[in-house]
Amino acid sequence: MLLIDDEADNASINVAKGAGEASKINGQIRSLLRIFDRSTYIGYTATPFANIFIDPDSEHEMVGDDLFPRDFIVSLDPPDNYFGARKVFIDEADRIIRHIDNQDAVLPLGHKKGHPIGGLPDTLVEAIRAFVLARAIRLVRGQLKRHNSMLVNVSRFTDVQASVRNEVHAVLNRMRASIRVNGALPPDQAIRDPEIAAMLDVFEAEYEGCGVTWQDVLVRLHDSIGPINVVAVNSASPGTLDYEGHEEGLNVIAVGGFSLSRGLTLEGLVVSYFLRNSMMSDTLMQMGRWFGYRPGYEDLCRIWMPREAEGWYAHVTESIEELREELRRMEAAGATPAEFGLKVRSHPDTLIVTARNKMGTSQPFPVSIGLANRFIETWLLSRAPADLDANRKTAVRFAQALRDLGHPPESGVETARGWLVMGVPVEAVTDFLGAFRNHPESLVTESEPVRRYIGERAHDELEKWDVFFAGIGEARADRNTLRDASLGVPIRCQRRADAGGAPAALRIEKSRVSSRGVEQAGLDGGEIAAAKEKHAGPNYPDPIFRAVRKRPLLVIHLLAIGDKDDDLSGAKPVVAWSISFPPTGREEKTITYMVNTTWFREHYSDEAEEEAAGDE
Repeated sequence: MLLIDDEADNASINVAKGAGEASKINGQIRSLLRIFDRSTYIGYTATPFANIFIDPDSEHEMVGDDLFPRDFIVSLDPPDNYFGARKVFIDEADRIIRHIDNQDAVLPLGHKKGHPIGGLPDTLVEAIRAFVLARAIRLVRGQLKRHNSMLVNVSRFTDVQASVRNEVHAVLNRMRASIRVNGALPPDQAIRDPEIAAMLDVFEAEYEGCGVTWQDVLVRLHDSIGPINVVAVNSASPGTLDYEGHEEGLNVIAVGGFSLSRGLTLEGLVVSYFLRNSMMSDTLMQMGRWFGYRPGYEDLCRIWMPREAEGWYAHVTESIEELREELRRMEAAGATPAEFGLKVRSHPDTLIVTARNKMGTSQPFPVSIGLANRFIETWLLSRAPADLDANRKTAVRFAQALRDLGHPPESGVETARGWLVMGVPVEAVTDFLGAFRNHPESLVTESEPVRRYIGERAHDELEKWDVFFAGIGEARADRNTLRDASLGVPIRCQRRADAGGAPAALRIEKSRVSSRGVEQAGLDGGEIAAAKEKHAGPNYPDPIFRAVRKRPLLVIHLLAIGDKDDDLSGAKPVVAWSISFPPTGREEKTITYMVNTTWFREHYSDEAEEEAAGDE
């Protein structure tokens, strides 16, 4: 028997609370496999985190071994024309992503089941206009009889979804009335209508470079908006997305929640409006139904989401890419997942996944992490003035300690992006980490576990360090740039936005402090060339440089926190750090963090489980 399990990270995972027990579907699959003398189980999923975390040694007397992929894992690389996570959240994020701000008055993130809806956030109205315009542009391009979809995922509650659906329908009708009455007028007269003028504003902001003119679009607005329907998609409204039954093309704005989040394909998805707060890796990626193929209209696709959500998606995207790299290494080594499993399962960012199967336990549990060939950084910082000031002083003391040890930053190598000091003794690094005030919720950068890990290798692999004081080049600096000399070297501070969130936490936007390419610091030309030669893609991600490192790299960041156009020249810098650990030639040892279920429930609640309880 060959058993193929689609969405294998969902119901098939054993979520039973007790040791040696099996949850219902997991147990039934395992029992079915045991009926046959010869059977093969293949799991298929886009988000394999939970599968990798299955205990390979778990066995049940009645139902047999658990479903850990012990024999092989194959990572399917997407083709160049795939509209995937890397393109959306890293390579072309500025073009595709739009931020949802100031929606709390209408639709707060943490709203309750009976929350009244008395209108729509301005950003959602803007997104609806973008959808109407995108369909009009597709008509101008000759893309007739094509499906066009917009996703609105703002609540897990069916009652709220119904209210939002009604409001979207009302807004669409107002737009439709304006276009029907004034859309056929000459452009200079048509824009006297406030709604058509607003359409023009969105066209100029989003699609002015799409290859068609506003006049071309204006004459197709009536044809575009006419057939668009608004539907709620949830457990109370099955069968509302019948793409096969619309040979002329289905044009729909789909309002929903969990039903839109897993296993449902929205054909011709152009615009997405996503207002959810899950931070579970697999939940995030399954909620994103915008990945796929967009021939002829990829340039029109837009996604509205909160800044913080964009940061988590970018963070998880990079984590998945590093997981893929681990799998390639496993394949090159000729190893099976059962042999290579610890290395695959020890990624720092999988902390946000491990909770899924352990949330039911009442006792704290350890999470072990290996740091070899890893990159960690303090993208979550304390916002308290005392902590920010203490970290500035810690950085100043660190620079002075380097001078005392004969490694003055000012005598290091000045590059276009900062100052590089090589061969720094490990003691200076561990002293800096011990004095730095880490945010208590930033588990991976918690000082003591990281220092213990370094200490175990302080006499060989991690004895000497490269230290890079990061900044930006003069060509990127302007009169609003913060320039700082507190470390004894001139640094033009990197600008980073505050993604918001908890009042006491400073969350760096996109959950990333470092600029791309920073891990080349300390490598010579031959090492950089060798790393690039091994990489097949057009871009050179930082993990390829980390893989050829011989010494660990500590990056000290002085950041100017603010938005793109803010004058930050008089601000105080915020200190953060990053570490790039080289591969290890020794048996990997892990550092252990003790995390309790309360912390996980507060920060990584699994919305899928909540919604399955009857909210939809």
